[in-house]
Amino acid sequence: MTQPAEVLHVRNVGVKVSERKVETETVIMKVEVEEQEAGRRNKRPSRQHSKVSTYDETAMDKVIEEQIEGSTSRKGAKRKHDSVVRGIETEAMVAAALGFPRDSLTEEEIVANVVSTVGGKEQENYIVVRNHILAYWRENVNVWLEKETVMNNIRLAHSHLVASAYKFLLNHGYINFGVAPAIKARLPAERKKAKVVIVGAGLAGLGAAKHLMACGHEVLVLEGRQRPGGRVYTKRMEVDSVHAAADLGGSVVTGMHGNPLGVLARQMNWTMHKIKDLCPIYQPNGQPAVSDVDTKVEAQFNQLLDTCSKWREDNQSKSVLISLGNIMEFLRLNCAMGTDPAERQLFDWHFANLEYANAQLLTSLSLSDWDQDDPYEMGGDHCFLPGGNVQFVDVLSENVPILYGKTVKRISYGDGGVKVETADETFEGEMALCTVPLGVLKRNMVHFQPPLPKYKIDAIQRLGFGLLNKVVMLFPRVFWDSELDTFGHLEEDSHKRGEYFMFYSYAAVAGGPLLVALVAGEAAIAFETTPPIEAVTRVMTILRGIFEPKGVKVPNPVQTVCTRWGSDSLCFGSYSNVAVGSSGEDYDTMAQSVDDRLFFAGEATIRKYPATMHGALLSGYREAANMARVALARLDPTKPERTQSRDLQTYSTILAELFKEPDLAFGNFSVILNQQVLDPSSLAILRVHMISPGNPVKVSVEEGQTENKATENFVPEQLFLYTTISRQQALDLSRLENDNERLQHLCVNFGVKLVGRKGLGPAGDSLVFAIKSGRAAKKAPPQ
Repeated sequence: MTQPAEVLHVRNVGVKVSERKVETETVIMKVEVEEQEAGRRNKRPSRQHSKVSTYDETAMDKVIEEQIEGSTSRKGAKRKHDSVVRGIETEAMVAAALGFPRDSLTEEEIVANVVSTVGGKEQENYIVVRNHILAYWRENVNVWLEKETVMNNIRLAHSHLVASAYKFLLNHGYINFGVAPAIKARLPAERKKAKVVIVGAGLAGLGAAKHLMACGHEVLVLEGRQRPGGRVYTKRMEVDSVHAAADLGGSVVTGMHGNPLGVLARQMNWTMHKIKDLCPIYQPNGQPAVSDVDTKVEAQFNQLLDTCSKWREDNQSKSVLISLGNIMEFLRLNCAMGTDPAERQLFDWHFANLEYANAQLLTSLSLSDWDQDDPYEMGGDHCFLPGGNVQFVDVLSENVPILYGKTVKRISYGDGGVKVETADETFEGEMALCTVPLGVLKRNMVHFQPPLPKYKIDAIQRLGFGLLNKVVMLFPRVFWDSELDTFGHLEEDSHKRGEYFMFYSYAAVAGGPLLVALVAGEAAIAFETTPPIEAVTRVMTILRGIFEPKGVKVPNPVQTVCTRWGSDSLCFGSYSNVAVGSSGEDYDTMAQSVDDRLFFAGEATIRKYPATMHGALLSGYREAANMARVALARLDPTKPERTQSRDLQTYSTILAELFKEPDLAFGNFSVILNQQVLDPSSLAILRVHMISPGNPVKVSVEEGQTENKATENFVPEQLFLYTTISRQQALDLSRLENDNERLQHLCVNFGVKLVGRKGLGPAGDSLVFAIKSGRAAKKAPPQ
């Protein structure tokens, strides 16, 4: 059966963790692992995901189960070498679930100087220690993990590695965070460090406030609404004895592996509800979709996504300026898919589901970057929190100083600090954190003095910010199949494909008979001006058309709510996406601070996890760490800080600066190397200049198509594509006679594909910042 975008992922077979004893060449830890076959559950992904190669979702399922049950023990006997190796692998997998690359440092780790030299044996051992600390705390998130406890498993000679990894993970909110009593007991009683004014009490603002308070900072949160949570809003619905908790905004915890919201749920002993996979679809006449046709179209839709990905790879220069919707429709017609009306309606449902996942029309999504965050997506089950996500908001806002009804109009920043102004008050601090939604920034509802840098304004305008609406209905009883969490509905009109296309059943989690109809795409925009009575009447017609032919009496709802997120002046939409002309790099630009006084957080500032609740929370932790770092540096002006992160430069700017001084250059090819690792098999970054300056190329989206008028665009004059290859391969390319031979050798003999800047992946990203760090260290004056 067809499945909704939020509940899809593919599982493999994994391992089960118990006790550990691990020994590398220089690092000792206790580990034991026991292999266990797990049944494979196939779930069709609606988007093609590129997971970390060492990441195994079933293995992580087993690890999480062990952690929740508390059955993992670290008191063990001696273990064989294969168990030692397996333990390291398991801990590396846990770290991968948290976004840490297997064999390299993150950009934040490089900036924090966690090792004396990037690359080499010290880094290898640091990574093992880091992974061990992460996995150790995740086994029991209800305790405060002491550095001395970690040292029980590490040789004394490597205490500096423990100190470095522990400090980094603690300061950046990867361990010892949350709301467990043992964690809260460690909060400082007095907070005398630099005052931070936080604009917005959503998950980003609350997460930042919690972490800053834990670091000893004075914090004040200003919130325009009369409640915390922002776009996470659970409404209590009640009529007589019928009641339910309805999530009108963010509702699904998307992936439990590594998810900080999952940590909060464990600390509060909340049981999450795993969203079931089955999603039957009903035709416009209320009859179930024909099974064979449903299966056929689902397979064709997946094939269409694969074809789009292949076309994108083969036409990188064109894909930057083309929408996902345009190319999907072109390829669908070209492949003669969905020509039958019944098949076309099912295609429309899948398209609506994709528009729901991205809160945007497919014709507005960037073909090149719409799924740029897929490699980092949290693994594991997608879940509801019984009782509503307001519970996350409640525990995060506990004891946080928040002033409600304070809509911020202006933020001024400079050497003397910051001033944050509302209609009738001004609040001062040393730094400000702006967490307002992207929709508010697009409307210039907050004025900045001095104005934001142009590169930041451009990113705000390029990124997309779309819409998802809901019709929430409380019924006197459950009349639908209570075993289902979702079911779909088809529309005859393609322009209305997102109108009530999906129903979520919250009966098992809301405390009452609650049903939610989703409105996506064009329909979500039209819904903003649709009278509520008209919307509810249409939904009831659909429900009665589905269930009454089965002999089921469908009662009228006792209470309904229609959302209007696009008309909400404190958000103007639902969540961000990568629009045509934008890229994943714009998320990095959104995250940049300005003059180390003005910082930004929120789901539209986190490249790896945009449009998610956990992404918002993680961005808050990230900026809290950045602000604490800046505040600490100001206390000792004799030690100038080495600011090498995206706070000062965008990722694209960093690459451009590095390639101004390539280590190798031949023809239109150039290479940068990590000079601290001289192994011929070590990775290098190759850049290919595809188009000569001054020679723009005219391209047609519908190349070869004669029936329709072609859509024409001009490719930018400067087009660079990238890939990672080994040092030896770079030398081999340099020995070839011309660029045509090099391209042929690169693609055929080496079997690599050229990608845009954002496509280098985690390993490539880490290599970029390792090279940058190495060059900076080389240029730095001797101490």
